[in-house]
Amino acid sequence: MTSGRCASGRVGRLHMTNTNRARWALAVGAALLIVTAAAAPAAAPDDEGWQGTAEQKIWGLMQVWGTVKYNFAFFDRLPGLDWDAAVRGAIPRVLSAPDQEEYYRRLGELTALLHDGHTLVVSPSFREGAYDSPPLEFQVVEDRIVLARAGDTEEIRAQAVRPGMELVAVGEGVPARQWLQENALRYYPGSTRQNGEAFGMFLFLRGPKNTPVKLTLADATGVERTVTVTRNSQNRDGTVFRLRIRDFSSLIESKTIDGGIVYLRVGTFDDEQVVEDVNDELNRLDLGQLRGMILDLRYNIGGDDQFAYPIVSRLVDRPVLGAKWTTPEYHPAYFSWGQAETPLQGDTVRIEPAAATRYSGPLVILTGPNTMSTAEDFIVPLDFSGRALILGEPTAGTTGNPVNVGLPGGAILRVCSLWSTYPDGREFVGRGIDPDVVVHPTVAGLRANRDEVLEKAVEVLGNWSAYRALKPTK
Repeated sequence: MTSGRCASGRVGRLHMTNTNRARWALAVGAALLIVTAAAAPAAAPDDEGWQGTAEQKIWGLMQVWGTVKYNFAFFDRLPGLDWDAAVRGAIPRVLSAPDQEEYYRRLGELTALLHDGHTLVVSPSFREGAYDSPPLEFQVVEDRIVLARAGDTEEIRAQAVRPGMELVAVGEGVPARQWLQENALRYYPGSTRQNGEAFGMFLFLRGPKNTPVKLTLADATGVERTVTVTRNSQNRDGTVFRLRIRDFSSLIESKTIDGGIVYLRVGTFDDEQVVEDVNDELNRLDLGQLRGMILDLRYNIGGDDQFAYPIVSRLVDRPVLGAKWTTPEYHPAYFSWGQAETPLQGDTVRIEPAAATRYSGPLVILTGPNTMSTAEDFIVPLDFSGRALILGEPTAGTTGNPVNVGLPGGAILRVCSLWSTYPDGREFVGRGIDPDVVVHPTVAGLRANRDEVLEKAVEVLGNWSAYRALKPTK
């Protein structure tokens, strides 16, 4: 990982005022989540309008084949996959796609074979706002799909749709798990099960904007009923309901809890303003008087390392090592000689302590299946050095500086180009970063409006010496 490497694949720096940030969020909408970055892709989408010709369909398939073949970082993990054969076998199915959206879905079935959270096909319908979801946020809890948050619409009020209800079926009685598989995981399985399921909560109810979808919900007593909601994320007051992974109304949230513990939620690393906001907050606090700090990254889906590592530098008193990386390297002459390629090994990141006042007290980082990409890069040096205690659920296990290529009709192909590990070679991509203290939310806790992960973090800081012994400092 060289300085300025983007886990999201974005190049360059970005600064937005609050007003511009809101406008941008509305314009980019769903595409933000899929590309995990605010800026435009490195390669502009193909500006040729969709024609649906055989030539156009084959050209897009060729783009997928070639971009993956020469850029994808993890073929070593897929010994059973013959990429050439898979693409060749997909030709009839791709050519027979009846419309533009189905064409992109069938290309997505191919990229899904790679089981990577940074490799996928993004339809222009996501960027253009043609598709939407009901104002509901579901979450996989205890292997059940449960409503975690709900917007405020007349439909939701009239039908008494409330957090804590379990999703049993969608549409005409299709079991919720089957619907998730057919409408999300089939095209985006993610790098890990938790990555696919968590991101699937964003994808699985999406459809043409303002169309209805039936949901069969069960309450705490097990009583089921069917409601109909509209795929429109606008609330009654005109505001837009946003999932926590795409709510950038504030880049950070800070508050003091339980007498001397500061809770700091960092929502993204995709805006240089987040560095300034965190620095301002750390400068405001009397760091020497804190009993502890809780850094919440549970809904941080990444951004750019250059906006993450400066924050790490405010939390360490000595140099720490971040991830090391490799990337595919191709030499045509080697191929002609029958000589195997050796991936290019990049430099391990070294992060120096900041010159400004630093926080060196007890530090707990909250993680979950939506903690991904640059957020995982952020955790690596603090975890590897023993500086912080990681608490919550395993992270998504996906990071990788994707290559972006335009496809016919305006879609974007993203392909992971980087294989990152801990400095000692320990893997986290495809596995996730395991917490030192594992805490899974429960359905009962969600129904009681409790944040069980945060509660445990407060408990840990209250008994820091005992828990700190779980993790020696390196």
